[in-house]
Amino acid sequence: MKNNILKHTIALITMIVLASSSTFAQTGTIQWLPLADDAPDKIPGRNGPAPTFEEVGIPVYPGSYLTSVYPVSASSKPDSNETPLPTIILVTSDEQEKVKKFYQERLKESDGWYSSEEYSVFVKGELSDALSRTVPGVAIREETGESYDLSGADPKIKASLKTRIKILYELKK
Repeated sequence: MKNNILKHTIALITMIVLASSSTFAQTGTIQWLPLADDAPDKIPGRNGPAPTFEEVGIPVYPGSYLTSVYPVSASSKPDSNETPLPTIILVTSDEQEKVKKFYQERLKESDGWYSSEEYSVFVKGELSDALSRTVPGVAIREETGESYDLSGADPKIKASLKTRIKILYELKK
């Protein structure tokens, strides 16, 4: 009897752990794209520290790598509606459709997000603001491995990349 209770308890704990790990909780710093041993010292886009998931506040595609960080310019006017938002670029070996589905499930119209299937973008606000760089958004594109910010990347990982994700976000503190 005690053995059965113990087995059921272990099974229940295992299910709870697995369920909680499958919920979408991202913490810590976003992982940089691994570099090759002979990578140059200066790589375009690696001009600042990697932001944390909490700072970005928009879901980061699981297993993706950070290639570029574009913080808000010091010359920007912080109270202006025209200030470009901080931006990160991510890459993944997953297909674009899988990445789009991930964002479709998380960036809902009921939360103020709008999407354009034609342009593979998600925008918090009006779709007409998608190119302004002044509203939060996610853009999904094909990755060919030839992007400038992939110089110095680990060649095995670089060869596997299929999708590029651009996230513009309001800095969370």
